[in-house]
Amino acid sequence: MRRFAILWVWAFGLLAWAFPVWLLWTTPEDPAYLQRVPALLASAKSEVLVALSDLRAYPDGATDPLLQALRRAREQGATVYVLVERTAGALAPEQREAENLLKSWGIAVRGDNPEITLHAKFLVIDGRFVVVGSTHWTKTALTRSVQVDLVLDCPELASVFRAFFFLLWEGRKAQAKLPEGPWPMPALLPLLDLPDSLLHAQVLSRLLGQAQREVQLLAYQVVYYPQYPESPSTKLLALLAQGAARGWRVRALLEGGEGIAEVAESNRLAAAWLWTQGAEVRLDPAGVTLHAKVVLIDGQHILVTSANWNYASLAKNVEAGVLFLGAPELAGLLAQRFQELWERSRPLP
Repeated sequence: MRRFAILWVWAFGLLAWAFPVWLLWTTPEDPAYLQRVPALLASAKSEVLVALSDLRAYPDGATDPLLQALRRAREQGATVYVLVERTAGALAPEQREAENLLKSWGIAVRGDNPEITLHAKFLVIDGRFVVVGSTHWTKTALTRSVQVDLVLDCPELASVFRAFFFLLWEGRKAQAKLPEGPWPMPALLPLLDLPDSLLHAQVLSRLLGQAQREVQLLAYQVVYYPQYPESPSTKLLALLAQGAARGWRVRALLEGGEGIAEVAESNRLAAAWLWTQGAEVRLDPAGVTLHAKVVLIDGQHILVTSANWNYASLAKNVEAGVLFLGAPELAGLLAQRFQELWERSRPLP
C-alpha cells in the first residue's frame, strides 16, 4: 500500500495518506464491474451517491444486480441519491423504468440540468469508497464492452467527490481550477470537470509536455479537428505527434465504431493522422465496444476517466476522473491489460 498526496481541484491544501485501490477491467468475458460493485453498494450503511450518464432497467434484468443493491442499501437505512443525465427529449422506456423503480423504493432520483451534459460516471459510498471511470448502467456497458474503472478506499477522496456530487445535485456553479505546482509524487489528483474548466485538457497537456519515452491511450472517441488547431483534442494529438517525432513510443487503441458512424469516422481520421506522425494505432476487436478512457505515461502516471478526446468532453461536459502520479505498480497492471487487448486488436488497413 503506497502513500499518495491528494490535490483537490477547488482547494490549495495538500494531504497525504495510504489507501487501497482496486482495478475493475470489464470485458464481455469478465464483467468485473457487474460482479463486484453490487456487493459494495449493498454494504452501504449511511449514504450512497450515484452520478451516471445513463441508467436503465431491462426486462431481462441486465442491470438488476446494481438496482437491487441500491434497494438493499436503502432498506438498511442508507440515504441514496441518484443523479442522471437529462436531455430535452423524452426518456427511453428503459430509463423511465429504472427511475420509477428507484423512486418506488424511496430513493431520491434527479435529472441534471438539460443544458449541461453529465457525462461523468462515479459512485460515493458511506463517505469512504469512490468508484470512478467509464461505466454507466446499461446492458451494453456492463456486458458487451471494455470498460476501466477504479475503486478507491479513501475517505479524504470521497469527501471531494461528495462535495462535487452535491454541487451538481443542487445545480450550483463553481470555479474549478488546478492546484499550483510543482505537484508531489506519488500523488492523486481528482479531475472533476465542469463546463469550460478544461481540467482534463490542462493536465494532459502538462503531462504530455513532460513525457520522456512512452504514451499508451485507450479511448472510445478521439477527434482531430484540422480546421480548429486550438481545439483541446487537436492540441493533445499534436503533443502525441511531437512525442513520436522525438522518439517516444506512442500507441493509441481506439474503438472501431461499428454501427456508430460518427465514432467510426472520427476515430479513423484521428488514427490515420496519428499514423502519419509516427504513432502506432489499432482499432479494437470487431464485435467489442471499447468504451474505456485511459492514458498511461512513462509507466508512471495514469489517468482513468469518463472523458473522451473530443471537444464536448474536454471543454463542455461534466466529467470525472482520477490521475495517479508516480504509481508504477498500478501503471504496470494497466499496461499488461493494454498489451493483451493490443495483441487482439486490428492494425489500420
